[in-house]
Amino acid sequence: MTSTRIIIPHRGLEAAKTRLAPSLSPEERIMLVSQLLQRVLKVTRQVCDDVIVISPSRALAEIVEPSGARLVVQRGMGLNEGLEQARFDALVDDIGTLIILHGDLPNLQASDVEVLAGALPDADSPAVAIAPDRAGTGTNGLALRPPGVIRFRFGVGSFAAHLEEVRLAGVPLVAVNRAGIAFDLDTPEDLTRWLEFGDAA
Repeated sequence: MTSTRIIIPHRGLEAAKTRLAPSLSPEERIMLVSQLLQRVLKVTRQVCDDVIVISPSRALAEIVEPSGARLVVQRGMGLNEGLEQARFDALVDDIGTLIILHGDLPNLQASDVEVLAGALPDADSPAVAIAPDRAGTGTNGLALRPPGVIRFRFGVGSFAAHLEEVRLAGVPLVAVNRAGIAFDLDTPEDLTRWLEFGDAA
C-alpha cells in the first residue's frame, strides 16, 4: 500500500491489560501482551511496509524493531494524545492514508487489514472507514484519508464519537465489520472466550 501508514498505539507491556489481573499473574499478563503485539505486528507488516508503534514505553523496541516496524516514543500520556503525535509525523511525511489498529487483536488476519484499507473509496477523496469492536461501542480499527480528516475520539463510546466526528466533517463513511478486528482481549471474559473458541471467538 503506497503512501499508507499503520499506527499501533500501545501502553507498554506492564501497563497494558490490567483488567486481566484477576485471571493472570503479572508475568503471564506481560507474556500475553507481548504475544498479542507480536501477532499484530506480523500481520500488519505483511500488508504494509510502514508500520509505527506509538508508546510511552521505550522497552517495546525489543519487540517492535525485529518485526521491521518502528517504535516512536510518546512524549505525553493518553491514547488520543499519542495518536495525535503520530498523526503529526504522518502529515510531515506526506502520508496519504492513516490506519489505526490496536495491539490486542488475537485473531487479526492480513485480509482484515486489507479490507479496512480498501474500504476507503476513490483515492483522491476524503473518507473514513471504521471497524467497531464486538459490542459495537468501541473502535478497534480506523482508516483515515487524509490523516487529519477527523479528530481521534478513542475511549468509552468511541464508535459513536467517531461517527459524530465523521458527520461533522461531512465525508463518506464506511463501516467495516470483520471478526478479526472486532475481537479484542480486554477482560477475563474475553480471555476465556478466546481460550475456548480461538479464531472463532
